[in-house]
Amino acid sequence: MKRILIISIILLFNSLFIKLFAQGYKINIHFDNIEDTNIVSIKNTDVYLGYYFGDKQYAYDTTYIDEKGNGVFKGDSLPAGLYFILTPKNDFFEIIIGEDKFFSVSTKYEGNAKSLTKNLKSKGSKDMDVYINYQNFMMHQSEIAITLRKELKDADKKRKEEIKDSLMILQKEVKAEWDEIIKKYPKSLLASILLCNKEIEVPDPPKDKNGNIIDSAFQYKYYKKHYFDYVNFADARLLRTQFYYYKIMRYFDKIIIPIPDTINKECKMVLDKASVNTDVFKYTLQILFNKYNSSNIMGMDKVFVFLAENYYLNGKAPWADSAWLEKVKKRANDLKPNLLGNKAPDIKLLSPDNEFISLYLINAEYTILFFYEPGCGHCKKATPKMKALSDKYWEKGVEVLGIYTQYEKEKWLKFIKSQHLENWINGWDPYNQSNFRHNYDVTATPTIYLLDKDKKIIGKRIDIETLEKILENEFKNKEQKK
Repeated sequence: MKRILIISIILLFNSLFIKLFAQGYKINIHFDNIEDTNIVSIKNTDVYLGYYFGDKQYAYDTTYIDEKGNGVFKGDSLPAGLYFILTPKNDFFEIIIGEDKFFSVSTKYEGNAKSLTKNLKSKGSKDMDVYINYQNFMMHQSEIAITLRKELKDADKKRKEEIKDSLMILQKEVKAEWDEIIKKYPKSLLASILLCNKEIEVPDPPKDKNGNIIDSAFQYKYYKKHYFDYVNFADARLLRTQFYYYKIMRYFDKIIIPIPDTINKECKMVLDKASVNTDVFKYTLQILFNKYNSSNIMGMDKVFVFLAENYYLNGKAPWADSAWLEKVKKRANDLKPNLLGNKAPDIKLLSPDNEFISLYLINAEYTILFFYEPGCGHCKKATPKMKALSDKYWEKGVEVLGIYTQYEKEKWLKFIKSQHLENWINGWDPYNQSNFRHNYDVTATPTIYLLDKDKKIIGKRIDIETLEKILENEFKNKEQKK
């Protein structure tokens, strides 16, 4: 008896050990009504297990659905996150992967994605049980809300108020359900997802003794300050959902003022929060870096330089390849001299008459730097437009420094004459001593910069239409100040 007891304990221990430390996953899947001829058949086809990562979806695994509607996804590893199972008709339903990696799901396909979710059942996963209950609740609330909103269009005044009250009650019920899940399952991925999507309740602005609002921007500042209060930056599982990405992007696209210095400050704040988890920090830094590296908005290269110097080039991104880091370093060095708001580097040139020209000796309210090459097709189109603009604004103190980027003087002089550019300040650098290509990142022509009276860069790498808009805005602001 004692021997049998010992063997039983050993077997039990081995079973627990295997379950605790076993790697991999196995998800059995079953589709009901597989023989329904009125529905597009799923049998004898492949279905896919996919996952969310940022704003994109990726395939993770595939399985074959047999004659009876059965299939199985299995493999060595399956990171926690929000996944979806995709049918050949591009209908899908979501499953949530938490601690349980060995479970089964079944559903009934009625020709649309909604039916897959409505009929979803699970066995062997607590996370799935909670998620299915949540989805059923939200579908129920949504159906009621849709019915009420349809009725709202043609309802009389009294009924409209009743419907609005009902919709408000639905919202409160959803909020209560979210709070209950967060309280009951605080460590679950679903709780992190709901917290990530939970909106901040903004209080009314403070008022003085006469009832006047003290700070008209109070609610905006409060919302901005508390925007990330509910986000669990320590939970890397959020990376395999779409919600963390959109939470971050919404903040930078919709909440903060899109000024480079402001963005740099906000990037640091968010990255400080994300630093509690290595994977979350890495992902957050990458999406912010990619966002501002590929931005077409003028001045956002300042954010690129900030992120490059303060994170990638100072050892805070150990995962980055050394060859790639060298490229980032070179690009940051190319951009630093000509960032928006910087004083423009001086350019020393020779005039057509071999007289000395210095950018800093040009006395003008605004100076346009026009880097061009006569043989460039785009330059041939842009130069007449620039000529017309300079003639239009010359009396308002706008000067053009036309900088020839090549070395054939006769070709240059002929172009000046043919385009009637004699009233510009024309210069070239035949000995390549001014370093303007590096200082102004001139990799193509035409390249246009706009400088203010103090030679501070207020516009860079812009087209002529944008240049005119900036000038008009500058003139308008000056008139308003007067």
